[in-house]
Amino acid sequence: MSTLIANKRLPAEVTNHQALERIRAVVAGGGSSNMRNLGVPRPLVVSAARGCHITDVEGAELIDLNMGYGPHIFGYNDQDVLGRIAAQMQRAHMTGLPSDLDAHAAELIGTLVRSMEQVRFANSGTEAVASTLRLARATTGRNHVVTFEGHYHGWSETIIRKVAPELGPREVRPGAPGMIPEALRYTLQVPWNDAEALEELLNRTGRTVAAVILEPVLANDGVSAPADGFLKRVRELTTRHGALLIFDEVISGFRVAAGGAQARYGVSPDLTVVSKVLGGGFPVAAFGGSRQMMAPLARNEALHAGVYAGNHLAMSAVTASLEKILANPSLYESLEQIGQHVEQRLRDGAARSSTDVTIERVGSIVGFGLLEDGLGQPGEAGRPRPRFAMQAHRDLQMRCQDRGVYFHPNPREPWFLSTAHTRPILDKAIDVIVDELRNKRPAGTAR
Repeated sequence: MSTLIANKRLPAEVTNHQALERIRAVVAGGGSSNMRNLGVPRPLVVSAARGCHITDVEGAELIDLNMGYGPHIFGYNDQDVLGRIAAQMQRAHMTGLPSDLDAHAAELIGTLVRSMEQVRFANSGTEAVASTLRLARATTGRNHVVTFEGHYHGWSETIIRKVAPELGPREVRPGAPGMIPEALRYTLQVPWNDAEALEELLNRTGRTVAAVILEPVLANDGVSAPADGFLKRVRELTTRHGALLIFDEVISGFRVAAGGAQARYGVSPDLTVVSKVLGGGFPVAAFGGSRQMMAPLARNEALHAGVYAGNHLAMSAVTASLEKILANPSLYESLEQIGQHVEQRLRDGAARSSTDVTIERVGSIVGFGLLEDGLGQPGEAGRPRPRFAMQAHRDLQMRCQDRGVYFHPNPREPWFLSTAHTRPILDKAIDVIVDELRNKRPAGTAR
């Protein structure tokens, strides 16, 4: 019986709808992440991915601008990474014991991200952030953590909170049903890019704050770069009040520069979390800082665990990904150029269609979303949350998906460009998007 089930395949003449219904019958909601399940308002089941294209079970090929939520900086099916993993599979993939790959992977991280002198590996950004916050509390003997409105640091109990400006900038509420409200008792919040609000909060509560954590490039609520001098000011304030500064570079690490956002903006945190590009699409994350900062873990005075953390396949993926980045010194200049090209084409197309949109970009991370009429671009000071036209954007996404271009239907999720996104491919995708901005026809309507 089990052999028959293992060998079962979808029929050759299956539709995306049929395939997704089969999945939903046995996988709650159709996928193993609530957030990812929201990314398929029109059924789309992948059978293959290569470069910057995905192929669905109906055989249709789509240009992908979501790219697995960001890890594939060299595109899907990168043989430099997959080949290394395949070779490692022939040696060992999970022993729970140290391997020489551990040192090599950690050394590569430290070479690129100077503040990460020592690291620990984890299986996901959520795990790494949770361990980093625990380390910060153990190190400082304090409990409070300060976050910024709109920033996402995983879905662990003490950090995922409801984003609701109407509650007031410092009031936080559980971000998911079933959470214990008291779990957020020591989590504080201030608006993004508002140094004065952070200073005022630390002046009142600084002696109780273990850490200030932020995405140095906000990429989970649209895309928003740090205001000029903001990260430097946060560094000064945390140092003054004895709080640790944590950069959540799960997205920006190895994405906006070889050394991440901290290299791009010239500000070093006490602790850093990296993932996504780190493993080229393989589930792996790392957190780290100076030897002194990581010493409590080395002495078993702080806790971080995980049977699969740092497994040999993950370390193989890390070494292959980071070696390739080091071997391509012009990588980020090339990504910047295609990012500029996409941004300009979107701006030109939106202007011609008289559509109210927000277009924000840092390197190869692009934020694009339809706004409610008349609200225009979000301001920078304090960075009010964009008022996205959620349904209109979702309708646009489904029309574009019908025509072979996929991006996330939630405008708060950014696009991620890769070396596989050539200008002709991007021009083809932007042509479709701009055309649909003008047409505004219902999704699924025949042309």
